Parts: sequence; C-alpha cells; structure tokens
Amino acid sequence: MECGNTLIEVAASKGSRDMVEMLFPLSSPISTLPDWSIDGIISHVKHFGLKSMDKQKCAKIRTELKQKASEAFKEGEYYMASEMYTGAMAFDPSPDDCAIILANRSLSTLRGGNGRAALSDASMCRMARPLWPKACYREGAALMLLKKYERACEAFADGLKLEPSNGDLANALRAKLYTDS
Repeated sequence: MECGNTLIEVAASKGSRDMVEMLFPLSSPISTLPDWSIDGIISHVKHFGLKSMDKQKCAKIRTELKQKASEAFKEGEYYMASEMYTGAMAFDPSPDDCAIILANRSLSTLRGGNGRAALSDASMCRMARPLWPKACYREGAALMLLKKYERACEAFADGLKLEPSNGDLANALRAKLYTDS
C-alpha cells in the first residue's frame, strides 16, 4: 500500500507534526488509513512513504494551501495562515509565486505581532521581486512594527519611486512623516 499525496500526508512526510495537527480537523478521513488520528497518519506515512509528485500535483497542493491560508487570515488566525503559507513554499513555487507567498506570509506574521518574521519575509520578497511596490510596503510596515522608522520611510519611499500613484505607500510615508513633525 502506498500513501497518496493529500495535504495532511505531505505535512506528515515533512515531519511537521504542527502542520498535521492544524490540517487534521480540516481533512476528510482517508479510507485506506486504518488509524485516522494524528499519530496514525504520521506512522502510516513513515511506513509507506509518499509517491513522487509531478509539477501539476505540486501546483494543486500549493494552491490549496494558499486558499486555506487566505481563509485562516480572514478569520484572524494569523499563525495558522503563516504556517499554511510556509507549507505552500515547500511545493516548488515559481519565483513570482514565491514572492506573493512571502508577501502574504509577511502580512500574516505582521498581523500576528511578529515583526522580525514579517521583516524577514518582506526582505526576501523584495529580493525575489525588487521592482514590486507591495514588497516595499510590506518591508516598511514590518520596520514600523519594529520601531525602525528611518528604514521604514526608506522602504515606503522606494515603493513610491516604483509606483508614484500608490496611495497606500503615500499614506504610510505621510503618516510617518506627520508623526515626526
């Protein structure tokens, strides 16, 4: 018997018990799995392994994880959203998709109050897509949370150079400059 490639099985194969625990209530029982429990899934995957996945299957699972992350974010479950985005990163995203996932994970960790993780993702996002104003905004927002105001202004200004009509960047920069006056 081989394992399939459901999200929960992939999480178990990567040794991510936390992810298996998060996915468990969201997953339908697998008929070929005799012990439908967190430990049962992990044990099953360790014993039987996973079939290798093609790019199409990776893309499908990555998309499912991003959708679940988006739903978690909308419900205010920022930690779960960031974990789902982390899972999506494991499924071979294109450079452009990688930047989007990093931007979304940055916002999730920012809303969860983790400025360092938000800044790390935003910085990687800017490296992946240096000409994307949203990456500059995410970096500036993370820097604001960390009270690194001068660097935040620089990130917002960099974004405005790329897209002068971006209202979010202009408002963020204006708000920071206004509080300094």
